[in-house]
Amino acid sequence: MGFLQAIWALGDLGGGEGLEPYLKFPLEKEGRVIRVYLDVPDPEAEVLDVRGVARIDVAHFQPEPEMKLKYLYRDRVGSASTWGFTPIHKLGKPKAGRDKNREYLLGKKGDWRRDKDSHFFKIRNKLLLEYEATGTLTSGSADRIMAGLEQKIEAVLDDLDPKQSHIVIFGAAKGGNFLYPGEIPAFVAYFRRKLAEALQGRGCNKGERLVCAICGKASGDLTGLKKVFKFSTDDKVNFAPGLEKERAEASFPICQSCLEKMSGGREHTERKLANASILPGMRLWAIPEAVGEARTPIFTALLKNIEANLEDEHLQSPGEKREERFFTQLARQGDTGLAFHFVCWERNNAQELVHLMVEDVPPERLAFLEARWSETVRCLFGWDNDLRSLDSAIRSLYVTLSRFAGKSEADRQVFRDFALKVISRMLQGEKLPVAAYKKIINARTGKLIFESDSWSSVKESILFAHAWAEFMIRVNDRGEDNEA
Repeated sequence: MGFLQAIWALGDLGGGEGLEPYLKFPLEKEGRVIRVYLDVPDPEAEVLDVRGVARIDVAHFQPEPEMKLKYLYRDRVGSASTWGFTPIHKLGKPKAGRDKNREYLLGKKGDWRRDKDSHFFKIRNKLLLEYEATGTLTSGSADRIMAGLEQKIEAVLDDLDPKQSHIVIFGAAKGGNFLYPGEIPAFVAYFRRKLAEALQGRGCNKGERLVCAICGKASGDLTGLKKVFKFSTDDKVNFAPGLEKERAEASFPICQSCLEKMSGGREHTERKLANASILPGMRLWAIPEAVGEARTPIFTALLKNIEANLEDEHLQSPGEKREERFFTQLARQGDTGLAFHFVCWERNNAQELVHLMVEDVPPERLAFLEARWSETVRCLFGWDNDLRSLDSAIRSLYVTLSRFAGKSEADRQVFRDFALKVISRMLQGEKLPVAAYKKIINARTGKLIFESDSWSSVKESILFAHAWAEFMIRVNDRGEDNEA
């Protein structure tokens, strides 16, 4: 249970209190926010009587920690849900040009009330109406908001940036300033009610006082781990909470206190210990765990040091980026008593598909792998190159196998799975499948040459394929003698 304990420990260290452990930022790092200033006579009221829209503007997304409570954001319970926790609508990346963006928001013919694909239709029917139905907004408020949006959206169409993700956030105007949802009591109360409903178990334990699987304390108020991880669903035989749907909350039950810490730990991991660029389309988590007691000043200092080193502004070379040095930074944590748990997963609508999970990886093993790759690169490419990091190694394996897979989507998926298998065995310190790898490459070289339009790309792919065969041999031949 190393991965779960490590997530719990992160939440215990700094997951926040109250609502904070259940919140996340609506955007990952950068983006723009279309702020809708609702015209309400009293923003402090229990029920908001919205008279219309006072103003719309566009601001830059603010990822500072104090803004998390102001955004008051949490993902929907499912992609088909007709309500959200927060008056925030995700637009994605808008189009280039004023007319295309008008169509993007109001539908092809501007008839957004009938165009179910238009964002205005979704804002009204899958976001605002629930606020009316629950008494957070007075009757008719949703239609008055939509009428105001139609009138004023023209003012910001030129400010949308097609290169960045956007969100629409509904707040209130007060003295010319914008009040975010987290600063409006009616929206906070709505969030609390919805959160309580979402966290409520199915009553499957029917009054039984079961024991929390994480802290070991008995409780009659238990829930399932799937409230935190969407890959923890009832049909996953290899992951809690187990097979029986009717006993889901009883298979791997966790108490409300541990649920808070797990939620906070997950959010912490997403924000500071995740990478989305090494393996295209997938997110990679690296969760540190101390051998022994986690809540110590030494572990806290190490954790802050790791997170700081992963930030762009703390990198040693001006041209380096965080994504290019993810594994390298972790490999530098040798002799600290830390171990890392790696999880690689992919979002598929509301599902989270786990592709790789490796626990208890010491930083010395990462350093060993990086050293072997660096030797390989020096032999084949010379000293003067910037490919010597472990990040470059993993990225090159993934890219090279994708090229050898060709254009067939089914083949690309098979080769992707093989790449993940190799990466998993590397992290676990196991022998790498050199013979299987060579067979695959040899069988596909002709196809690569025949299908490619670029000879330079073919040469590069073959060279990196050779580099990886050499790297595997070096790891297998010297791993047992050199690895810590």
